[in-house]
Amino acid sequence: MPPFRAAGRLALLLAVLAEAPLAARAQTDGGVGETIEVAGERPGGSAQAPGAAGTTVDMARFSGEVRSAAEVLATSPGATVHQSGAPGQSASLSLRGASADESLILLDGIPLQGPGGGSIDLATLPAALLDRMIVSRGVLGAQLGAGALGGAVELVPRRATSRPSGGAQASIGSFGTAQVEGDFASGGALLGIQLDRTAGDFDYAARVPPEAPTFYGYTRQNSDARRASGLFRLEQRPAADTELDLLLQATAGDRGLPGAVTLTTTHSRSLDQGGLAGARLRGSAGRLAWAVRAWGRADRIELRGVQLTNDCTDGGADCPRSDERSSTARAEGEIAAQLGGRQFLKAIISGGEEWIAGAPTGSHRRPLTSLALSDDVVLPLDVTVHPALRIDRVGPDTAVSPGVTATVRPAGPLEFRAGWGLSFRPASFAELYLDQGGVAPNETLSPERAWSADAGAAWRSPHLTLAANVFWSRYRELILYQLYPPFRSKPYNTGAARIAGVELQATGSLPWGVTAEAAYTFLDAVNLRSGLEGHHLVYRPPHQLFGRLARRGDRLEGYAGLTFRSEMPRDAFDSAHLPAQLRIDAGAGIRAVGPLWIDFEVKNLLDDQTQQDLFQYPLPGLSLALIARARL
Repeated sequence: MPPFRAAGRLALLLAVLAEAPLAARAQTDGGVGETIEVAGERPGGSAQAPGAAGTTVDMARFSGEVRSAAEVLATSPGATVHQSGAPGQSASLSLRGASADESLILLDGIPLQGPGGGSIDLATLPAALLDRMIVSRGVLGAQLGAGALGGAVELVPRRATSRPSGGAQASIGSFGTAQVEGDFASGGALLGIQLDRTAGDFDYAARVPPEAPTFYGYTRQNSDARRASGLFRLEQRPAADTELDLLLQATAGDRGLPGAVTLTTTHSRSLDQGGLAGARLRGSAGRLAWAVRAWGRADRIELRGVQLTNDCTDGGADCPRSDERSSTARAEGEIAAQLGGRQFLKAIISGGEEWIAGAPTGSHRRPLTSLALSDDVVLPLDVTVHPALRIDRVGPDTAVSPGVTATVRPAGPLEFRAGWGLSFRPASFAELYLDQGGVAPNETLSPERAWSADAGAAWRSPHLTLAANVFWSRYRELILYQLYPPFRSKPYNTGAARIAGVELQATGSLPWGVTAEAAYTFLDAVNLRSGLEGHHLVYRPPHQLFGRLARRGDRLEGYAGLTFRSEMPRDAFDSAHLPAQLRIDAGAGIRAVGPLWIDFEVKNLLDDQTQQDLFQYPLPGLSLALIARARL
């Protein structure tokens, strides 16, 4: 055991509160724009953000693998995923260096963010029930709504089929990990379920404190997790030119909160439940298309055994439970018109309300209204321009988000694009009203604001796709927690930053059915806050690299992949860093009989047990998984 064990109780409480899962729920059809398809010919791009830099991740490429939503998103350039340990523990997404609550996540077009734009816990997203993920990068508030300061991820659930079809997959693996998933579709209806569990008791090595010269060995405790997720989707055509679709999604989980290396907690737990229901009716008449939609979402999270100064035994007089509930209801109408043969104009109006209730924040509600206009114009010389404007009112805050993207295809497979956007993120209910332990509320917070510009080029051919983007972003009035006398922390609009970078992506077909892909991100995230000018923002790796070789066939399949993340700062003065990390994964499968496949997978092949992530949470070493799957 190490001679010293440090404590950072306020960081623990903030991390626990920030990881409150607000349930999983996204889909749009294909659109126009520079979007890299990483596997096969699929409908590409975001219909809501045409022309934006993006990546479409086909979930079929991960058949026979155990992949969480966080691991899938990490394959996209511009995306940084932070995980707090074993499978099932919380994970967050950063797009182009923006914070987790500045990146929107939508299911079937429905925002999953909590009240006011709180970050989404990726561990609550049912990856096995998705058809694909569309990652759009940039300040996209004009196209996708308030809060999209780094970009957005659209989760596209599997679609129903007219003919009966279905599939199932089951896996067991290291650290008591098991997963069962299945789906069945017929007559325009689809039902899917996903069940996950893990004991999370992996071995790891750490230096405590981080500056110590010697690594010591430990076994992770209180890192177990269980989750059940379900999705139902129904698509019907009441008339030839009218379509009705219904979406229901629910998730529930129970997990331990083990704490960071320097602050292990053996009693803290988190329980969450969430559900979503949405209905949409859409149709067309001549050159007009229309849609009306309504949805609602309810979420609950309960924290047990959590205190500011330490964890505690649940049920004691000095260990009260923290129970928080939130919900959102919203309706929208959309109309689009084709003007001539070279212009498509669209307008969307929506309104609703969101609520939150619980001991940490109290009971609060605020109205939500928005009006959005967008236009797609095809100009001579194969130039397409996509201007957009959105006005959002969230409670007392009203802001205008303009944006524009443009693409030009001068010849054959070559394409150029550029984009600009300005938007905002309103303060969340937690930032405005959370009053617990060492955290104080601030009801005078203003929205965070950002603007960005980017440009890129792409080359597309049947067997090779290459893309490159450069971007520059400026953030101001960022909400940061600061010490508040005598012993509390309070949020203020004191942050400012400049983030620039480069994104490269390539995918190509090789002989013998092999597909190769690679993604690289360079990020320069600089603090502009007074007193910290010139220092880098914490937990933003300057370099990330993902590479993968995979073969699909009718008898044998396999893959090998690597993920590299460079050293990154973990304090505001660039004086302490998380070391660089390299992870290699591999797997192989064989069709045993009929539609039954048996797969074997190895993660962290180098068995590096020293890897850590956000807030010094240890990550698992080598893990094995045995998988059986079939699809009819």
